[in-house]
Amino acid sequence: MSIQFRPLGKVREMVQAIGFDVSYAYDDLVFSDHSLFVIQFDDKRSNVLKLYINVDCIMQESKRVEKLLGAEAQLAGLIIEKMGTFSLSQKEGTEELEVKFN
Repeated sequence: MSIQFRPLGKVREMVQAIGFDVSYAYDDLVFSDHSLFVIQFDDKRSNVLKLYINVDCIMQESKRVEKLLGAEAQLAGLIIEKMGTFSLSQKEGTEELEVKFN
C-alpha cells in the first residue's frame, strides 16, 4: 500500500489567497470556512483538485470563487476541475455531518 501525497499546504495557501481559510481537512477533502466550497484531491492525478460549491451559494459568488481558485491553482502548478455542488446535513440523532455530492 502506497501513501498518497496531497499538497495540503498549497491548497491552504490558495484558499487563503482568495480571502478564505481552511476550516477542516480530512482524508481527501478540504472544507473552506463557512463550508462555501470543498476541494477534493484526485487520487489518480496528483496535480488535479476537484471543486464542489455549496448548493446554498449564490451563483455570482460561486463563479467568483471558481475563477479565483483557478488562477491560484495555475500559479501553484495545479488544475481546478469544477465538479458540481454539495450539501451538508446533520445525521439524525447524532452530531455527525453528512456530505452529499451532486
